[in-house]
Amino acid sequence: MSEYKSTGTAIQQSQETDTTPHKQKLKTLIYGQRLAISAFALKLAIAQSTTLPPAIHSTGWNSSFELSAEQLKLGNLTADYGATINTIINFDRSQLANGGTHQDEFYDVRNLPKDQWPTEPGRTIKLQKFTDPSSFSIPPKTAMSRIIYSTTNLNGTLIPASAYILWPHHPKNFRDGRNASASSAPVVLWTHGTSGFYADGAPSTHRGLFYEDFVPFTLAEAGYAVVAPDYAGLGVSTSWDETFIPHQYFASEAGAGDALNALRAAQESFPKNLSNDYVVLGHSQGGSVAWTLSEILARTNHTFDDVAKYHLGTVAMAPPTDIFSLSAGIGPFLAWIGKDLNQIFPAFNLSDWLTPLGIKRTKISNQVEGSQIVSSYLLTPEEEIVQPGWKETWSIQAFGKLANPGNRNFKGPMLVLQGMDDPVVTYNMTKNTIDKTCKNHPNDLEFLNIPKANHFGVINAGKQNWLRWIEDRFTGQPLVRSGCVKSNVESLMPQEYYQLTANSFVLWAGKPQWSYELPTAA
Repeated sequence: MSEYKSTGTAIQQSQETDTTPHKQKLKTLIYGQRLAISAFALKLAIAQSTTLPPAIHSTGWNSSFELSAEQLKLGNLTADYGATINTIINFDRSQLANGGTHQDEFYDVRNLPKDQWPTEPGRTIKLQKFTDPSSFSIPPKTAMSRIIYSTTNLNGTLIPASAYILWPHHPKNFRDGRNASASSAPVVLWTHGTSGFYADGAPSTHRGLFYEDFVPFTLAEAGYAVVAPDYAGLGVSTSWDETFIPHQYFASEAGAGDALNALRAAQESFPKNLSNDYVVLGHSQGGSVAWTLSEILARTNHTFDDVAKYHLGTVAMAPPTDIFSLSAGIGPFLAWIGKDLNQIFPAFNLSDWLTPLGIKRTKISNQVEGSQIVSSYLLTPEEEIVQPGWKETWSIQAFGKLANPGNRNFKGPMLVLQGMDDPVVTYNMTKNTIDKTCKNHPNDLEFLNIPKANHFGVINAGKQNWLRWIEDRFTGQPLVRSGCVKSNVESLMPQEYYQLTANSFVLWAGKPQWSYELPTAA
């Protein structure tokens, strides 16, 4: 059990077979060498271990959730359909460290004494200085911290939110010799894409921090400290005064505030280990958050003077700029936004967007706190879930103003990466927004196009570019291209031979009995 101690206003927690004789002989030799290496590694692991012998690594996961008969009836779901949803939920829950936010006491602030309630945003409420990595799948020689901090929702209410910090083994040493002291690491403020809509959707409780080596692992291994907000409502779902905290999904202004307040709190908690300078990097929902953050910092009346002066630039990857034009399933998307929209717009009714069946299935999603895949199964087909006239409702335009970045002043420089074959955030959507922004609010904005890249492929295909761009900001290099410019990333080999999207994920082998699956780790 973790121990906490009070420190002022903070609580700190210390396929193809070749049969030719020559090649078959070679393959047999290689296989034998591998067996010998694996056998040696296994012997070494057993010799060094005092735990039980290897046990079968279960693929049944560690959750036994089942929808109730009442839930199946409420959603008009067949038993087979319910079994499919059960499978997804059990898989999702198996990816949660420490049982998820409802079982991990770190996310509980309800016992915070009233005299320790924060009075301003950006303050550390609870600090887990060194998070036990054994329940996570973070890379070797990285470390992790978690914080609970104060932020505000769109209504201005002060609420708690969670974030993690991923630490490099050694801080980035830049080409010009900066940061050679190894006493502090340069900060990248990472704003993640859609990870969920309820408490367990927090990346800080996901074994692989949700984006794994797409972004956070890559950054830490490159020498950056990754400050990563979960966004309010993900992670901490109940405030210190016992009130429920919804995730104001796609309210980019709220997410941007969460990010800046997480940065404040992280730097307050680790003043000697984190640089003041920072670059913002976001993808998808987080791309919109990052873009909106740069717009906030361009205003004359914002309340982030303390961190605004250290902002070096923003990278937005696949940022939705017209959310109700997204090509993803509209039923789940409307439910994700609409389930708590009455807390922003009291006059809003979910029945404006969803049918009675859509509302019932949204209720089930709320009960089970389903992921985007769970609700994507629940909230289809569209013709049974979505009201025919949803696009004409007043709330679509009203919420779009809160969600959509672009065509406003922004604090540059900014790099926007867009996959030209993105089926979710289309190329034309991003291009149209950038054209308007550059025409009406010219600034340093590079629009980097990546042919044949999809929604996540843009991250990998553009990785050299955004890593170099971030490093150039920290070293004070002039922009390679100033003003509003368009550029492209071409592939070395023909496009048709490249993997389009990831088809695997980090496997957690946390029990000692399962370590035989990692022979090279012995």
